Amino acid sequence: MGYVGWIGTYEGSRDPTKVHRMNSQIVEELLSLGAVLFCKVPRSRHELFWRRTDHARNCHRRAFLRRCWYAREAALRATASAKIVTQLGETVNNIIGTTLNPMNQLLSCGGSSGGEGALQALRGSSVGLGTDIGGSVRIPAAFCGTYSIKPTHNRLSYRDVANTNPGQDPYASSVGVMGTTIDAIRLVITSVLSTSPWLRDPNVVKMPWNSEAETSTLARANADGSASGVPLKIGIYWTDGVVTPQPPVVRGLRIIRDLIQDLKHKIVDWEPPSQTTAKRIHLAFLKADGAHDIHQQLNLSGEPLVPPLRASFQLRDPIPLLEYQDLTIQGKTYCEAYNDYWNSTSNDDGQIVDAVVMPAAPHAAVIPGQFYHTSYTESINLMDYSAVIIPVTKADKSVDTFDHHYQQLNEVDRKNWEACGWIMHLCDHSDQLTKLSKATPRLTMARLWGCKSSLASGRRRRFGQSLRFSTRRFETGASRHLYR
Repeated sequence: MGYVGWIGTYEGSRDPTKVHRMNSQIVEELLSLGAVLFCKVPRSRHELFWRRTDHARNCHRRAFLRRCWYAREAALRATASAKIVTQLGETVNNIIGTTLNPMNQLLSCGGSSGGEGALQALRGSSVGLGTDIGGSVRIPAAFCGTYSIKPTHNRLSYRDVANTNPGQDPYASSVGVMGTTIDAIRLVITSVLSTSPWLRDPNVVKMPWNSEAETSTLARANADGSASGVPLKIGIYWTDGVVTPQPPVVRGLRIIRDLIQDLKHKIVDWEPPSQTTAKRIHLAFLKADGAHDIHQQLNLSGEPLVPPLRASFQLRDPIPLLEYQDLTIQGKTYCEAYNDYWNSTSNDDGQIVDAVVMPAAPHAAVIPGQFYHTSYTESINLMDYSAVIIPVTKADKSVDTFDHHYQQLNEVDRKNWEACGWIMHLCDHSDQLTKLSKATPRLTMARLWGCKSSLASGRRRRFGQSLRFSTRRFETGASRHLYR
């Protein structure tokens, strides 16, 4: 975490038995597997690479380290970056300010694991860890053009990982993996699970990597991604009905739809229960303690809240216990309704949707301060589904034209649409912005414990380039059964 009061301490504690001596469990697991940590960030996020023995791979490692050296200033800034709290969608703190997108420094790198996302965009890191309670490993990957997975909570160990408001357990954050390739992410997850983390962390579900589920998913597509046997059935979520995705995102979704159809897999429009309900419940839990945990950390140094959070996270009374319990019931009811909808997708042909392709956000990378709507990622946290980010394309001002006649749905939709117009306007005055470096990713969603199916869907070549679990950039994936 990016708290000033945590500098030189162990999460604010000056206990000499912990400061610079204690790692989280997942870091110890990576070290035991031969991972080499070469930098550490103030959110228990670590960038790593694997020890390799053959000459060719050592040459690759030397080239990798040279890139790290040439990018050292940007990398140091990126790895020092972590947000004070995790509900902003950007990376801002009082230590270094705002971390920007290395592909275009007029845009945000996303957050809150934006330091890792920026470093990977520079290829200063091949794979790293982050934590996600509302989109923190997905948004940076989406904005920076890399890959990431948010597993179901307690798929990977959270023991001794730094966290905001760790007592908020009904909808807790997950340890996720970010990488420059989907294979790097798979390597980390399968390797960590091979160490049986549930033996050291009683909260981790005892569930080894399910190779059978992965293999059966891969078998449904040929090497070129075309359907083999029973085709995959993919839902596409075009809009949440509150904030309409901007033109680059819509184009990314259409690219995926067309490719899936060309490959003879099935497509259905995804129309689940309103994500507005999910966001309302999820946000209420994040604020349930009245921001007491956040202010306790701020008071260690006397630092203020960063400006974007001052209105939302002022210190106040926690919500009453009965209200908290009622929110828990509302969340359970929403998850049941969403699950029932997912099961209903088999009514027409007897086949349930395998995964859902949806925007990671209603836009590509934004101008800092113009991320207005986080519902596309927050709703997935409420349901605790697994989600994978894969790059699809980049925003292009010559193709993604601004529709001046669009009728906004509400005030937030208006602000989101006008932000698109501002970016397109800036493109006319900046060669740097002509390319926009706005990745258009896809979020692929699968259900609880579905990380195997989500990653598997992204590993078929053309289905992988087009769909990498319906894979490319404005795609976010949530697989159906996260614990696979």
